[in-house]
Amino acid sequence: MRYTIVLLLAFSIHLVAAADAAAQWEQAESRARELCAKMTLEEKAGELMVYDYRCLGDDSWGTYTNLVNRGEIGAMMRVLSASETRKLQEYKLAHSRLRVPIIIHEDITHGWVTTLPLQLAMACSWDDSAVAKAESVAAREAAALGINLTYSPQVEISNDPRWGRIGATLGEDPYLSGRMAAARVRGDQGFTDEALTDGEHVIACVKHFIGYSSLQGGKDYRHQDFSRRELFETHLPPHKAAIDAGAFAVMSAYTAFDGVPCNFSRYLLTDILRNQLGFRGQLITDWTTLQFSVDEGAAADLEDAAKRGLEAGVDMDMISRAFLLLPKLVREGKVDEKALDEAVVRSLAMKFRMGLFDDPFRYCDVAREKRELFSERNKKDVLELTRESIVLLKNDGGLLPLSTNRVVGLTGTWADDEDVMRGGMGKDLFNGNDDAALGADYSVDTLKTAMSRRWGDRLDARPIDMRLVARGEATLPGNDIVVLALGEPVSYTGERRGRARITLPEQELENLRILKRGGKKIVSVVFAGRPVIMDEIVWLSDAVIMAWYPGAMGGEALAEILSGEVNPSGKLAQSIPLDVGQIPLTYREKRTFIECSYADIPSKPLFPFGFGMSYTTFAYGKPVAKEEKNGIWRVSVKVTNTGKFAGREIVQLYLRDEVASVLPRERELKEFASVFLSPGETKTVEFTLGGDAFALYNADLERVIEPGDFTIFVGGDSTTMNSVRVCGCWRH
Repeated sequence: MRYTIVLLLAFSIHLVAAADAAAQWEQAESRARELCAKMTLEEKAGELMVYDYRCLGDDSWGTYTNLVNRGEIGAMMRVLSASETRKLQEYKLAHSRLRVPIIIHEDITHGWVTTLPLQLAMACSWDDSAVAKAESVAAREAAALGINLTYSPQVEISNDPRWGRIGATLGEDPYLSGRMAAARVRGDQGFTDEALTDGEHVIACVKHFIGYSSLQGGKDYRHQDFSRRELFETHLPPHKAAIDAGAFAVMSAYTAFDGVPCNFSRYLLTDILRNQLGFRGQLITDWTTLQFSVDEGAAADLEDAAKRGLEAGVDMDMISRAFLLLPKLVREGKVDEKALDEAVVRSLAMKFRMGLFDDPFRYCDVAREKRELFSERNKKDVLELTRESIVLLKNDGGLLPLSTNRVVGLTGTWADDEDVMRGGMGKDLFNGNDDAALGADYSVDTLKTAMSRRWGDRLDARPIDMRLVARGEATLPGNDIVVLALGEPVSYTGERRGRARITLPEQELENLRILKRGGKKIVSVVFAGRPVIMDEIVWLSDAVIMAWYPGAMGGEALAEILSGEVNPSGKLAQSIPLDVGQIPLTYREKRTFIECSYADIPSKPLFPFGFGMSYTTFAYGKPVAKEEKNGIWRVSVKVTNTGKFAGREIVQLYLRDEVASVLPRERELKEFASVFLSPGETKTVEFTLGGDAFALYNADLERVIEPGDFTIFVGGDSTTMNSVRVCGCWRH
C-alpha cells in the first residue's frame, strides 16, 4: 500500500481557491471604496482604531458610547458574550452616520473554552488535519460569542526556550511552522471561500510581522538585529505559508529590523508583506505599539508615529489613539489622504468580506453561544489533536502502558490541577483566566479525574509529605509504580515572562528524588509552557511524558496514553536542551569546517527536533530517489512496524545541500507524512519534491536552484542518517 503526497494537485486546487478568494476580496474592496468616499476625515480615522473593552475604565459602556458618538472607533476586543456583542453592535449601528458596524477582535491563541493544547504542543502533532479540525473548534466558540477576528496564529521561529512566549509558537523549524500555521488559518477561516460568512468562522490575524522572537537573552521587547538572509530563510516562510493559506489580517511586531521599528518599515510592510508576499488584507499594530515607538525614542511624538506608521503600511492602530491625529495631519498637508483612504478601504473591506454589513447580528446568537461552548462535538475534535500532541520521551523496559488492573500511585503538584491543563487561561497566557467572565462553569478533567475513571480504587492518589515519610509516619503512594505530575507553574509562561533558568522549581524535583530513594518505578508527566532543562528528570525516571499544557482534554488524553488505550505518536517541534548554556539551540545550524563543541558539556541537545517515542518500534528501509521531468523527484521509503502495538509514525524528510554558493545549513526539513501501521505491517511512504525544495537564496538574495549534489535523509527525527545522495543538474 502506498501513501503519496500529491503536491501538484493540491497546488492546482489552491490556485482555484485563491482566484475565488481574490474575486471576493475585490468585490468587498469595491463596496468599501464607495463607502469610504462618503466618509469625513474623522470618520475615516476612527475606522482605524481598535480598543480593549476591559480597559476603558470603570464605566466601559459610557466610554464606548462616547467613542461611537465621536466616530473614533472601528473595532473592539475583550467583548466576552453574544449578548454583549449585540449591545455594542446595536449602539454602533444606531449612532453611526453611515451605519458602519463594529468588528470584534480577540486573542484566541489556543482555543476559547474548549482549550486546545499549547501552540507548541499542537505542532508536536505534525498533523495538519488534526490541527485544522481543532482550530475550527476555537473559531466556532469564538464566533458564538460574537468574535470576528482572532489574533492567531503566532508564527515566530525561536531557538531560545528562555523566552516566555516560545510556547505560543509552532516550533523551531520554518517549514513545520508554516504547515501548522496554514492549517490553523484554514481552521479559523474555513476551507471554502463561503465558510467565512457561515457564522462558525473567524478571520485569522497572523502575528507578529516580523522577527519578534529575535531577542537578547529571551527577554521580551529586547530586540536583536538579524540579517536579511535570516529574514528570508527563517522568519518569512511561516508568514508566507499563512498568507498563502488565505489569512486576511496580519499584526506587526513590537521589535525592529535593521534599526527601524517594524511599524515604520516600508521595506517590511509594503515591499515584502504586500508586494512580495501578495498580502491584500488588513495590517494591525500590536498593543500600543505606536506609542511605544515614542517611548523608546524612535519617534518624536504621536503625530510622527502616526504619519510614519500609515506611510509604511499600517492600517489599524491598537489602543494608542495615534491614528486619531491623521485628520489634522492630512489638513496640514503632512499626510496624503490617499494613504488614509487605502487603510480605510482595507478595514471596511474586511467587514464586508465578513458579512457584517449584510447581517451585523449574525454572530450575536445567545442560544448558539450556550449550545456551542464546551459542546461534546468540540471536546471530541480537540481530544483528537491532544492525543497526538503529547510526546513520549523515555520508556525504559517498556514500563508503559500501565495495566488498569494493578495499583498505581499518583502524586505531584499538578496531579489534580485544572489550571495547568488549560495552560493557566481560558484563552490567553498574558491576560490570565477569563472563564469567570464568561459566567459559566467549564471545569475540565484533571489527570487524577481521568485516571480515576480507569483505575478506580486501584489509583492511590495523594501528595507526598516529606517530613512524615522521613519519620516513618507516612508511606509513599503506590505499590511499585507511581505517576508523578511535575512541571513549570503556569505563571512562568507568557508575555514578559522570560526566564534566566528554565529548570523546574526545586520542590518539583524533590518529589522525584524521594520517590527514587523509595525504590519506586517512576512515570514523570511533565507540564510546561516551554522546553525545560530536564536531565535529572530523565535520569531518575523510568518513563517520561512531555504533556506541555495539554488543554481542556489533556487529562483524558494522558489517561488514555498511560493506560494504553492510545499509543503516543507526538514528535518534538522544538529541541529540548541538555543545559541552558546550549541556548540558542536548533538543528538547522549553518555548516562549519569543524565540529563545534563545549569543553564542559555535550554539544547535542537532550532530545533533538523531531524526536518522539511510541509503544511500538519502527524500522526504515533505505530511501529510494527517482528523478522525473522538470526537476521533480520522487522519494520513497519502506517503513515497518517491528513492535507489538499498532501505531502512527511521522516520517520526516530532510535535505542537505552538499555544496552551495553561500554557506548551507547542516540539513533542513522539507517534507513529512504520517503512516499508521499494525504490528508487522510494512507500507511505502512516497514524497514528491519540487524544485523549490532544492532552492536557496544566493548572495543577492535571489531564490535560485544551483546544480550539485544533495543528500536526502528520511527517518524518525532530525538526527537520522538513513539517506540517499542525488545529483541535481538543474540550471540557474
